[in-house]
Amino acid sequence: MDSAELDPFQKKVSAALVQVTRTVAQLSSEDLGFHRTSSSEFTESLDEQSERILALTSAVLKAATAGTDVDAPSLDTEESLEDNWRGVVDVIDSLLEKADACLDEFTGVIKKLSPSQEEQAPVARKAPKFPTTYDYGPSKIPKPQLLFDHKPDNSDLGPFHPLLETKPHASVPLEKSLTQRQIGGVTAYPHPYETEIRNAQYPKSVYQTASPINFLSFEGTTATFVDTLDGVKKMLEELKQAKEIAIDLEHHDVHSYHGLVSLMQISTRNKDWVVDTLKPWREELQMLNEVFADPKILKVLHGSTMDIIWLQRDLGLYVVGMFDTFHAASALGYPKRSLKFLLKKFVDFEADKRYQMADWRVRPLPSGMFDYARSDTHYLLYIYDCMRNALIEASTPEESLIDYVQDRSKNEALQRYERPVYDAEKGQGAGGWYDLLSRNPGGALSKEQFAVFKAIHQWRDEVARAADEGWQCVFPKHMLFKLAQVMPLDMGTLLRTLSPMTPLTKDRAGDLLNTIKKAAAAGATGPEWRDIAPPPKTLPVAVDMEDVDFPIAERYETSQFWGDVLQLQEPSAPASYSAVASLEALRLSLPLPPMPTTVSQAREKLAVTANAQSSPAPKAAPAPAPVPEEPKYFTVKDLGGPRKRKVAPVDTRDEEASTPDILAGPSDESEMTAKQRKKLRKEKKKAKKTAQSASQFEAEPFDYNTADSVLKAAPTAAPSAQQRKKPFNPYVKALDAPSGARKQQRNDAGKSMTFRE
Repeated sequence: MDSAELDPFQKKVSAALVQVTRTVAQLSSEDLGFHRTSSSEFTESLDEQSERILALTSAVLKAATAGTDVDAPSLDTEESLEDNWRGVVDVIDSLLEKADACLDEFTGVIKKLSPSQEEQAPVARKAPKFPTTYDYGPSKIPKPQLLFDHKPDNSDLGPFHPLLETKPHASVPLEKSLTQRQIGGVTAYPHPYETEIRNAQYPKSVYQTASPINFLSFEGTTATFVDTLDGVKKMLEELKQAKEIAIDLEHHDVHSYHGLVSLMQISTRNKDWVVDTLKPWREELQMLNEVFADPKILKVLHGSTMDIIWLQRDLGLYVVGMFDTFHAASALGYPKRSLKFLLKKFVDFEADKRYQMADWRVRPLPSGMFDYARSDTHYLLYIYDCMRNALIEASTPEESLIDYVQDRSKNEALQRYERPVYDAEKGQGAGGWYDLLSRNPGGALSKEQFAVFKAIHQWRDEVARAADEGWQCVFPKHMLFKLAQVMPLDMGTLLRTLSPMTPLTKDRAGDLLNTIKKAAAAGATGPEWRDIAPPPKTLPVAVDMEDVDFPIAERYETSQFWGDVLQLQEPSAPASYSAVASLEALRLSLPLPPMPTTVSQAREKLAVTANAQSSPAPKAAPAPAPVPEEPKYFTVKDLGGPRKRKVAPVDTRDEEASTPDILAGPSDESEMTAKQRKKLRKEKKKAKKTAQSASQFEAEPFDYNTADSVLKAAPTAAPSAQQRKKPFNPYVKALDAPSGARKQQRNDAGKSMTFRE
């Protein structure tokens, strides 16, 4: 298929995949469980389609693995897809690797083998794997650390002893440098090159502006893969002749507890080297200290924080006279400080980041990974030249940016490697549980869950140390929190919680289950996470509250809403403290007339008002003591009114007298026609309304002081039958239902019942 036919086919396939992806996302967002329970037909159809998709997927996987050494996983049920997901990922990775190899052949990066060579060639080795979450199973590459002359000992928790056997360019002898002393309250070995690093100064050429030396073309530069001791010695002789060298490392930390330096890249102005650091004689690379510790040779690195640690731990190498371009970018205020940004800015080179997370233990090294490794140092010396000139131009007589970079680079080079010691009780250390809980929401963990979290975290660390694997190969961090929250107490729940389960955990599932049970039982009386959690951050400076001028709220003497309508008056008699406080609170909220504070005051006020309305009368003699009366008997029938009240006749003579003679015609209605009588009645009603409205405006203002008490008001007459209106019921037509129980007959007036008073 040529390119003309490939493009339409690719667009058609992409469009179909996009549509399928959208449909699947739509279906997954629906409540399929609810629809399953609501329709048996839908359930059968869904199961049928699920089996069909699983069958198609299995067929595709078998077709993709035909003729290869990759086994296609068997997908019989939906659960098997989750259990065998790692196998599915392996198939996809193999397809991507084939596509990558075909593209390399198409572009000419790899020369296609002749037919005779293809027939005689053995089975091609698998291309490098890219670690993902599902690649944390058993290592598919034999562990190189098993062949080291000095195998890593993960159980050693003592101070790290430097690997140095000799100390080139020393101002302090090696024996004196390797004497233990107290450092930060802990007995440890000092940095062997501490004195040399502090006293080192950049060569004078670093402080002088010069035109950047152009780098050689990537294809035209000699690149050498060094995997023998003779090759290391030959490279060392050439490095001694250089004035500046660029250094970088590639590290692997998945299938090793402490990690492994897998490659070391070194470049000069005209040559690149890639050194294999996984050889059994890797500690013999200490001979490179003749260049690395030479202060006259400038070592250019980028982001050297971890590189310095790894060089000490694995190779026994130390760097004196380092220039870190990361700190140079910080001094110049660049928006980004990554090596990728510097390569794009100064060289216009895009690094191929496909191999950034590759497994650098693979041997022999593929050409793509080899080129990616050497690109990190091939252009670094040219970038150093450009940044050096920029630092000199941006410096001032008071502040030298070159010195700033030198100080920061010295601090990086003075780092010491210390073994991570696991503290199970307090959780401190590089891989402890304390830091993990502090950076993740662990406040919701109960006592039992917190105890389980600590126990399985320690269990995971012990398993990783014993197997020399990264802790993520036991189970990842999110599974750690999931186990602590679920606290499985049986094997079935444990397997479901950790699905998919890594081989390391599967082989030790019984031990893990016992650990969880013991921790959950012991955690019932243990502490909670909040008891030892870090305290919340406080203000750095204490504030004296007496020195703070708080705003004072001003109050209005009169209401902003009522105005001067209701003026306040002082109470005539002093009240108690509580009464005064209540009055003051009421006055501040809303101005109101003075009100009595007690019932007795209210009664006295009502008595004074009644006396003021009546004329003065002589004081009456005290009434004799009341004599108890005999009980009276009464009949309800006599006191009850009729069932229907009669409407009292309305006297309209006064109204008729007040109505003006506005009609000219017969005075007797019997002599009027029907039309005249109707018109007369309308005019009378109109005149009556006019008179009522006029009387309202002409009446005197109502005096509340002389009005009768509301407490002793006479009961108002009940409204007549005509005045009472049945409330509107909007649902009267909708109540189409059988009638309920019969209403209980009430006792109306007229029934005779006798009571004792």
